[in-house]
Amino acid sequence: MADLLEPDIGTAIYRSNDPIENLKIRVKLKKVTSSTILPETIFGKTAADDMELMDLRLKRETFPSVHAEQDSEEYIFCWQEKIFSEREWRMYSDKVNCQTVLEQKYHEEITKTRSRSTSRLFSYVDHDDFTKEGEGCKTMTSSVSDHPTFLAERMSNVRRRWRGVNARSHQEGDTVIPKVNIVSERPSEEGMRSARLLTTPVHTMHIMADLLPRDRDERTTAYEYVLCTIKVDAHGVLSIRPDFTREGQRPYVLDSDMPGKESVEYSVEDVSQQSSEREREREARVYGDLYTRHADFLRACVGAEFEMPPPEVLRIVCCGELVSARDYEYDNLYLHCFLELPPTWHCAPDQQLTWVTQTCSTRSEGRSNVAYFSFPFEFELFYKRDLLGDGDAEGDALRWPQLYIEVLSLDSWHRYRTEGYGYITLPSTAGCHVETVNTWRPLGGSIQAELRRFFIGGSPELEDLSYIATPTTFEGSTLSKFGFRTETTGSVTLRLNIVQQSRAFLDTAATRRKFASLVDRLEGGAIQQSIASVMEAFQRARKRMVAARQSVYGAQLDESTT
Repeated sequence: MADLLEPDIGTAIYRSNDPIENLKIRVKLKKVTSSTILPETIFGKTAADDMELMDLRLKRETFPSVHAEQDSEEYIFCWQEKIFSEREWRMYSDKVNCQTVLEQKYHEEITKTRSRSTSRLFSYVDHDDFTKEGEGCKTMTSSVSDHPTFLAERMSNVRRRWRGVNARSHQEGDTVIPKVNIVSERPSEEGMRSARLLTTPVHTMHIMADLLPRDRDERTTAYEYVLCTIKVDAHGVLSIRPDFTREGQRPYVLDSDMPGKESVEYSVEDVSQQSSEREREREARVYGDLYTRHADFLRACVGAEFEMPPPEVLRIVCCGELVSARDYEYDNLYLHCFLELPPTWHCAPDQQLTWVTQTCSTRSEGRSNVAYFSFPFEFELFYKRDLLGDGDAEGDALRWPQLYIEVLSLDSWHRYRTEGYGYITLPSTAGCHVETVNTWRPLGGSIQAELRRFFIGGSPELEDLSYIATPTTFEGSTLSKFGFRTETTGSVTLRLNIVQQSRAFLDTAATRRKFASLVDRLEGGAIQQSIASVMEAFQRARKRMVAARQSVYGAQLDESTT
């Protein structure tokens, strides 16, 4: 017994497409005595009148009268099979105690049966008024001061029943709610009243044991204990607590906490009839055909080919997040961001390239005040080298899009203030990037500007936000911002998840190169395509010239022979 596995008293979940009526559970119940826990011993006398200790387990054949017969019981329960306890047998045997339709039905079954098939084992089915201890109202915490409310106590008594579609639902004019749509467009008055309660479609069955000592005649529910609870929902999910007893596993032990208590050990086994080999093969073929048709349906909807960008085009998909902003002067911050594309980049006409976050209050973390936005954004861009453009396009070959960020604040008096400007160039490598953008704000020319910012709001702002980096109107070779007075403010943290896609990645050598090599490869593809078209035209012209020369030479040869 020391090598056996410990029993698992948790809830096990199973899923099956077979009818639940085929479920059969065998329960073995055995009373625990001293012989099952400690070795049974007897005292025998030797020739020298000395006392020696002998093990009854090894001497059962020698001393058969000493070994006491143990109480054991075994029964195979079918799904929703009602087995009466001694208390129910006595109560339902008397017709005076049977008032409801269900009680009268139980009285008729007892009258026909006239004898019980079990002694201690019985069951409660889904129609019985029984609620397992612990399924009622539960507290949310382990505190002694946590008590359920009046509504929670009343709702704990509501049984979860199966709600199927009855015959009235198929009448003309009624709406049958399918499983995939739980919203009723035209709910009835009865449906609106019943929909307020918890109506999870679950069937429940309890396998019980009566541990009342044999020498007592009183019949009460205090000695009734739950051995196993089985629940099945409408989707074929079966939950059982405790789990089935596996091979090499210790049996479950149940101790009674009533006076004159008895301890029993029991096992729960699944003895349902297994399908034959032919039935399993047939079921496998049916499921195979079903999965094949479903795969064909998905292939028809999605398509078999993987979506690829056009040749010599680099596609970039970015899923980003504006995480937080910290170390700013005022509270209630929000961000305004937009993406600037160089001439060699483009996007879809309906692509959003500007975003405004929600207003967020700051919280203290050490010496910093941090505002967490967690604002998501995404965009899709395309890069294509324009070989036929002007000479300025050469400088734009390696220019990446830039994300401009403007930090603003709004107080309770609706006063707006500019807290900082910053920008970041999109990373040239694919993957996840966490970037921090340090920001600054322009200063006024006098102290009056700062006073205006403090009392009535407003501050110097940039007319063109592209001045944060390189203005779009700048055409010179050197940009000077000398004399522009600024003040360092806080920082913005953002997370970028970038995916790059191109036909050039099909070459394994291209994946080991940097982006500059990739751009060269994209440009080289276009150049090679142009060269290939020129060479093809040259070969066609050469063939025509050779054919014309041969025809002329043949004509001259004919004239000379004649």
